[in-house]
Amino acid sequence: MRNIEIKVTLPNKQAAINRLKHMGAEYQYTMQQCDYYFLTGEDKEKLRVIDGKEYQLITYQREEKQGRKDSHYEIKELSAKDKDDLLSQRKVIKQVEKTRELWLFNNTRVHIDFVKRLGNFLELETVVRDIPLEAGESEFKTVVDELGINPARSVAASYSDLVPVLA
Repeated sequence: MRNIEIKVTLPNKQAAINRLKHMGAEYQYTMQQCDYYFLTGEDKEKLRVIDGKEYQLITYQREEKQGRKDSHYEIKELSAKDKDDLLSQRKVIKQVEKTRELWLFNNTRVHIDFVKRLGNFLELETVVRDIPLEAGESEFKTVVDELGINPARSVAASYSDLVPVLA
């Protein structure tokens, strides 16, 4: 699958929530996520644990750069046993813990994240799966504009690139 993404630091969470509500985005839920990275850089692989009871192996490619980023990814749902086996067989390079609020606006997932050791961020992911690329690009631009995001001030790196390496 393909995403169009951008991430920015979030100095005022309530202002972002107010803009989301004004534009018609819908709050979905808040979750705890812990991502265990096996590969980092442009080719990433991570085990995501959601609320301690859902497990996903996520692989993706994304050029880490300022502004808009395009990513290609695959998600594989895992059982608790699969998760335990994976953690016992693979070396975890990085670990990222976050509280994520998920909002939806059409095909765009808006994440309001509090990342342990890093702070607050807002991340957009416009999913280009069931729509043409041009429609996804237009929606992405609309959301960026509505939220007042300045692409020149975006965070170029993944959370995994910002947290320290595990000892």
